[in-house]
This record gives sequence, C-alpha cells and structure tokens, in this order.
Amino acid sequence: MRRLLVCLTALAYLLLLVSPSASALRYAHRTQEPPPPPGPTTTPPPPPPPRAWILIDSDTGAVLDQGNAHQPLPPASVTKVLTALIAVEQLHPGDDIPISAEAQGMPARNMNMKAGQVWQFEDILHALLMVSANDAAVALAEKISGSRQEFANVMAQTAQRIGMDDSPLLRDPAGLDDEFSNEGGNLLSAHDLAVAARNALDNDQIREIVSTQVYKFHGGDGNDHRLLNEDLLLKTYPGAIGMKTGYTLKAGHSFIGAATRDGRTMISVVLGAPEIYRTSTALLDKGFATPVSEEGGLEHLPAVVPAATIAQPAKAVPLQETRTPAPPAFHVGTDDTVRVVRDGIWIAVICLPVAFVGLRLITGRRRRRYLFR
Repeated sequence: MRRLLVCLTALAYLLLLVSPSASALRYAHRTQEPPPPPGPTTTPPPPPPPRAWILIDSDTGAVLDQGNAHQPLPPASVTKVLTALIAVEQLHPGDDIPISAEAQGMPARNMNMKAGQVWQFEDILHALLMVSANDAAVALAEKISGSRQEFANVMAQTAQRIGMDDSPLLRDPAGLDDEFSNEGGNLLSAHDLAVAARNALDNDQIREIVSTQVYKFHGGDGNDHRLLNEDLLLKTYPGAIGMKTGYTLKAGHSFIGAATRDGRTMISVVLGAPEIYRTSTALLDKGFATPVSEEGGLEHLPAVVPAATIAQPAKAVPLQETRTPAPPAFHVGTDDTVRVVRDGIWIAVICLPVAFVGLRLITGRRRRRYLFR
C-alpha cells in the first residue's frame, strides 16, 4: 500500500512539471523580475582637436572658426592643391607631360610612371588630386619649371600673388617631407592653405576633378586606368565637393574639405588631426549653421585672384638684337629677277668665246708635242 501511494505521488508531481500551466507559472515568475536600473545616456566624445584648423565661408571669405591657424606646419599632400592651381594656370588641356627618372623614383602613392613615357595633362591632374600621386606632382613641376628646385620658386611667387602671408616655406610639389622630398619639404599654415583652397575651388577644372569619384583613362604606359577618389567625404557628407587628403609620419593626417548647401560653400582645413572626417564635418556643420548676417565683423581672407594676373615670363631676346639691329630681310622682286637674268646672259656671251679659244690653244700645243716626238 505504501509503495502504491509513493508511485501515485511521483506520477502526480511529474504531470504537474510537464503541464502548460506550470511552464506559464515559471515564465511569469521570470518576467516579473525587476529590470536593471537604466544607465545614463551617452554620446560619442568629440574627436581630439587637430594641431591647427580653420573654417571659412568660401563665398565671402569670412573666417568662421580657427585654432592655431597662422602657425606654419608640415602639410603633407594637401600641398598638391597649390601644385594643381599652378598647373591649370600654366598648362593647357592636351599638353604632353614627359616623365623623368626623378618622377619615376617618387614613393607611393604613385601611378608607377616610367622614365621616357609621355602622359596627358588631364590624366596626370586627375591622378594628382584623386589618388595623390607623387610622381604626377613631380612630372607637372618639371613640365612647368624644369625641376623641383625651380618649381619651388614658382610656388613661392604664386603664394605671394594670392595672399598666403604666414611666411610659407614651399619646396616640394608633392608635399613630401622625408628623404624623397626636395630640401626637407614644406611648412604651411591652415590659414594659407585655406587661401590656396579657395582660389583652387574657384577654378572650374579643379572643382570638377576633386568632386569626381571615378575616372577612367588610357595612360602613357599603354594601360587602361580606373581611379577611385580617396576622399571619403564625398560619400559620407551631403553636398560634399571634396578636396584633398594628406598624410606623412611627420605631418600626421591633414585634410581640406569643401561642401555646398543651399547656395553656400564652406571650406575647412585641419592639420595634424587624429580624425579628419569627424573634425571636418563638425566644422562644416558649424559653417552652414552660421547666418551670413553674423559674418560682418569677422576676419576675412584676401579676395580670390584671377589667373589673368599671372606675370608672363619675359620673351627670350636673340643675341643679335642686343647688339645691333637685325639687317633688313632680303627680298627678290620682279625687277631684280630680270636684272639677274640679263647679267647672266652677258657673262655667258663674254666667257664662252674666251673659254673656246683657250681650249683650242691647249689642244694645239698637245698635238704639236705629239708630232715632234
């Protein structure tokens, strides 16, 4: 009897465990546990500040924000914006750009150009601005000035002409600052780079290239190329125009970014920035949020300088022009031709009989000499 009661009790307990009501009770017990207390809402911390930055309204030139903006610093490849500005002012579409051994020796990023090849100006300019090709920068400098050393003088003259007045040190067209650089590279302030960027953005050719995401062409090496713009701002920021990224170990990350919204264009420059895109987008947002009516009392950049103000190189003067005037050009007229023909006939009439008599005398002597042997 006792065994029967134990079996019935065990059976009842088993049925209770597997029944739906028991499962519901256990689930209800779990769901009635108090939720954990809500934690404080967090937002991502702001990015670390760059070594220098500036924000300008490109349309008015007003400086909307800046920090250490007048301190010359290593700029890395954002230098290429100034190189591109000089190139579009000095060269023309369709120009051939020969490649030298020095251009071939430039480190990555590059287009793997080889000495002796000839590339088209438009293709090299796209490579310079879209993928930051160092060999393209040197090839353009050599086409314009003959060497990187001479191009440094052109960079300095251009900087002075457009109003870059923070004592810029300009030596290398690619922005290199290592053993591959020309004399150690450049030092530029964020303010001066904003001046260069504003002038460059005013050029339709540069503006179109920096906003291009994909460019295809047949290169001077005989190969087809497809360039992808390395500026991620074009894909992540509404209204982005682009402009130029830069990086070296010495300079860190640098960036010039531009965007257009509601008919207004902003340009931001950051040097030595740990997070170039977060910093740049924050600056651009601030620019678009600033009404034009609040720009009146702010610092302004110098006005954009048109390319027509470029001083043209002096024309080479031939050496003879520096000594005596060149003689008048020789011209044969109709009367001169008649006179030459007439004189030639008289000479022939006089000379032919004389030549005939002389020939007869010579042959007569030879004949007499033969007879008296």
